[in-house]
Amino acid sequence: MSWRKKLPPLLVFISAFGLLLAGGCATTNGTVSNQKIWQANKAIGEAKESNASLNAPDELKAAEDKIVEATTALTNKDYERADRLAEEASINADYARARATAEKAKKAAEEMRQNNKALRQELERTPQQ
Repeated sequence: MSWRKKLPPLLVFISAFGLLLAGGCATTNGTVSNQKIWQANKAIGEAKESNASLNAPDELKAAEDKIVEATTALTNKDYERADRLAEEASINADYARARATAEKAKKAAEEMRQNNKALRQELERTPQQ
């Protein structure tokens, strides 16, 4: 088989692949950005549920600011920037939630220490029988 007979099917394959790739990029970028923004909003909601607004307000604020920027970038069809900002918002929200959870655990541990201290003092005051 000569190279001239192989060339048309190869060109058709390359052209079809190129069209699929270009079409896929054009149609999915906005969808992917939208999905990432949705995930970031979900992460922010979870952070708020874990009282991040009280225990990690700076981190939560950073996540909220990033999501606003990501939404603006999506509106401006700057999908790459929207993706990046949405990912950063998710990371900041996850960090805020983790920090809030850690802070709650720290407060619970301190409360337990105080309770143990009070019990020890009570035991020391109680006469041995």
